[in-house]
Amino acid sequence: MAETGSPGGGVGMTKTGSPGGGVGMTKTGSPGGGVDITKTGSTGGILGIVRPGSTAMSLAVFSLTHLVVDFACFFVLFGVFYVGVEELPLISAGFLLYNAVAFALQVPIGFLADKVRFSHGFFAVVGLVVVLLGVLIPASPWLRLAFCALGNACFHIGGGIDSLVFARGRFARSGIFISFGALGVALGTLSGKGELLTPAWVAVILAICTLLVLRFCLLKKQPYEAPFSFPPARIKASELVVYLCLIAIVVRAVVGAYTPVPWKSTVFLTLLPAIVVFAGKFSGGMLADRFGARRVASMSLLISAPLLAFANDQIILCCIGLFLFNITTAVTLCVLVDKLPQNPGLGFGLTTLALFVGTGFSFFFAMPESWRPLLTCALIIVAIGCIMFTTPKRLRIGN
Repeated sequence: MAETGSPGGGVGMTKTGSPGGGVGMTKTGSPGGGVDITKTGSTGGILGIVRPGSTAMSLAVFSLTHLVVDFACFFVLFGVFYVGVEELPLISAGFLLYNAVAFALQVPIGFLADKVRFSHGFFAVVGLVVVLLGVLIPASPWLRLAFCALGNACFHIGGGIDSLVFARGRFARSGIFISFGALGVALGTLSGKGELLTPAWVAVILAICTLLVLRFCLLKKQPYEAPFSFPPARIKASELVVYLCLIAIVVRAVVGAYTPVPWKSTVFLTLLPAIVVFAGKFSGGMLADRFGARRVASMSLLISAPLLAFANDQIILCCIGLFLFNITTAVTLCVLVDKLPQNPGLGFGLTTLALFVGTGFSFFFAMPESWRPLLTCALIIVAIGCIMFTTPKRLRIGN
């Protein structure tokens, strides 16, 4: 059994490394065939509530804290739970429990956040404190795992909402926030297995991050609307767009959970998949903003399919495949939330629920290696189809 890196800091049976608007907007024709979107000056607009400098700082703090939270959770998973539970079936059950709480529980937490509309930083701080308890309390490994998973879910809702409502109609901000989790998962796993840090040091790092969130992310009058206002795609029905985005996320999670990376023989090679996954998620939103979401997402998945299906045992080709495969992460998230603009917390939680469903198959079903290449290609084609019908071709945004 090994871990699966994911935005929500989940674990799987294999490691892939994967693994209404508040701004008035007007569309105008653009020579490049895209759509220019400019502000019309809404009195309740997001950009008028919080200074751009403060939102940039909140993104930096949330992103780095995302790394630390996932680091701490996987430190506990492998440094406390894995060594404290002897039976392999119980270890597998514990990892599944962690995924269920950290991923699936984001749906009700996100729904609650949309209703009460506290500061985004409030949910992040609650999550940090709960993870801190999971790191420090002298309790059973199961209880510590549960604390870490619950805290992880709360933190991700706070940071996820922040990445969506201050996105300024772009994909980039969400991609940046999500990407840091892959590094935290890999580093936390290595640290937990190798006992490189004590729980006290991990707690100190979490406490520092908590202070940073309190200082820079508890902004006043924070909005809860995600005004992407994307131009229409081929399918315009909001509910169908949401369902297709969730299907795309589920099938991508299945591919990630069943794609082995057999060449992780050294510390560097163990970290390398996480680095390329980080790079793919980090740059994916920017590439979508620059070259068009539909084109970037579909082409990156199409090229990744043969690399992950037939060349996963080749270091360079597999890394290219992992990079391309993770480019679409921010695209499916933002396209889904565009259809739930008043509920960014619920929208973010639905995407992590889809990840839980997709990775969950690997806990119950083994896939024969002879099936994997063709099934990988077939599932990626399904994801491409979902993206082609739900994602806008191109978007130009005026600052």
